[in-house]
Amino acid sequence: MKTWIFALVFLLITACQPSINKDTTTSDDATYNTQKSDSFYHYSIWWALVNLVYDGTLTAGELKEKGDIALGSYNGLDGELVMTDGKLFRIAEDGAVYEAENEELICYANATWFDMDKSYEIVGPIIYDSLRSDISSNFPSPNQFYGLRVHGDFTYMKCGGVPKQEKPYELGLDVLLPNRPVYERENVTGTMVGFYCPDFIGNINVTGFHFHFISDDATFGGHVLEFEAQKLQVGMDFITEYTFILPETPEYLQKETFDKEFQYGTK
Repeated sequence: MKTWIFALVFLLITACQPSINKDTTTSDDATYNTQKSDSFYHYSIWWALVNLVYDGTLTAGELKEKGDIALGSYNGLDGELVMTDGKLFRIAEDGAVYEAENEELICYANATWFDMDKSYEIVGPIIYDSLRSDISSNFPSPNQFYGLRVHGDFTYMKCGGVPKQEKPYELGLDVLLPNRPVYERENVTGTMVGFYCPDFIGNINVTGFHFHFISDDATFGGHVLEFEAQKLQVGMDFITEYTFILPETPEYLQKETFDKEFQYGTK
């Protein structure tokens, strides 16, 4: 008798519990993913990098939680940063490509969860100027941000790196970039990962287009300088939310002025 009463009470308690609706859970997840994909994550500011703030506290592991495409640079300018499909790479000064370890520190980064809003094909011949012009003509508005993935077979790709710096940092990007190491390759298949920022972003970020490249076999990459191609697939993510995180390093917090100037963006 006692066993029967206990079973009855258990059934009544269970029936009163709120049910878990699978559709509701899926809906919440979808909403969360949409919110993530519409956010542009930006660590540090461009004008800080221009003014020799070459150290940050953001780790590679933390950046992977902010998006699945990204570009930027590691502490001490020790390599170009590029991420596609959630795989994060470091292109060293000598052009060697490494998959980034989670504990590696980053001084500057742009990232987003790439949720493609538009995709189309361009048939060549295509060079950097013509690609920028074509992409611009396909923007629904010049006044928002865009995440970009451009994949294809490149007959020629020219990328740049940055020489690794040691403390105390003395050379700025105005000196380093014009004398940067250059890597070239013919007939390479890969992805250009990039972002577009409107002019009103000012000195917070690079204005216009900014692209980094990684080959499909992860043996070649860097900051895109020039290229040639016959056919490319362009994907766009329209971004309407922008978040930037300031470094908490002594070098940033104690910097009195950001007086150096160096424009890097391309229209």
